Amino acid sequence: MARFDPWKVFLKREWNRNWPFLVGFAITGALVTKLTASLT
Repeated sequence: MARFDPWKVFLKREWNRNWPFLVGFAITGALVTKLTASLT
């Protein structure tokens, strides 16, 4: 199991590429949830 694992490298590369989108999506989701909760 100590051999080279491309999956971790792939995940790290994808995370570095996509984290701003994921953070923005999380913030947007939180804001929408908060607005919806305050409206009802």
